Amino acid sequence: MAGLEDLYREIILDHYRSPRNRGELEVPPATMAEGFNPLCGDEIRVYLEVDDGVISDMRIGGQGCSISQSSASMMSTAVIGKSIDEARDVLRQFKEMMSIHEHGLDGDNSDRAGDDTADQPGA
Repeated sequence: MAGLEDLYREIILDHYRSPRNRGELEVPPATMAEGFNPLCGDEIRVYLEVDDGVISDMRIGGQGCSISQSSASMMSTAVIGKSIDEARDVLRQFKEMMSIHEHGLDGDNSDRAGDDTADQPGA
């Protein structure tokens, strides 16, 4: 599993060091939304331009930790060129993935598909 963790770490650091789609778009025609996490101070600005129901351009601004800034960069590359519905599906899948991960942290092994130890006593 260490190899996979190293790969994830490299991807996150790559997006942090060389963020994709960094900058601003003119508002209007683009729409801008801001987010701020008062607990850690991360700030994010997302500029979105939609043409005929398709995300034609997206820019990211703000400051924060490597995780928040890398996530914004990765999100932008994942949704540019997608329809609004497709982008919502990406968001839904991400939320489901995070929800499954959180259930696993609670000690509920029933959500761990393919884990043979989930049904064993003491596992």
